[in-house]
Amino acid sequence: MFLNPSNMITVIQEYCKNHNQEPPVTIGEISRTIFESMAFKYKITLEKIEEIIEKKVMILYVIGGGSKNNLLSQFTANALNIPVKAGPSEATAIGNILVQAMTLGEVKDLKELREIVRNSFKIKNFLPENHEKWEEAYFTFLGRTKK
Repeated sequence: MFLNPSNMITVIQEYCKNHNQEPPVTIGEISRTIFESMAFKYKITLEKIEEIIEKKVMILYVIGGGSKNNLLSQFTANALNIPVKAGPSEATAIGNILVQAMTLGEVKDLKELREIVRNSFKIKNFLPENHEKWEEAYFTFLGRTKK
């Protein structure tokens, strides 16, 4: 229902009504609904990944264009209850250049490559806040009560 609708706002409001949630009305409420939903979808995906790898992920690194969105990064940290490190935004180009430099012998190995990135680009840190509130909202998002 969210794939290319003619009116996304109406679809969001209908979805909320159909799932016993208060439909967002203002642009701020609609925006928050979108960002919270994305953060909760990340949580669902991370839980599946952790189940597959049988390990707990302790930090999430967000790279590329999405790393520029501070609100989404903060919501993601809140929803996942782990730190989020965001940046660099041009990770694909940076990685391409550095792998070429490694191929030419200008960068010794992957460890040095990572050190160059760490020392050359600003990485923003987002720490989780209000975890209990976010956990409660997550269960509402899933349509069930907290365990």
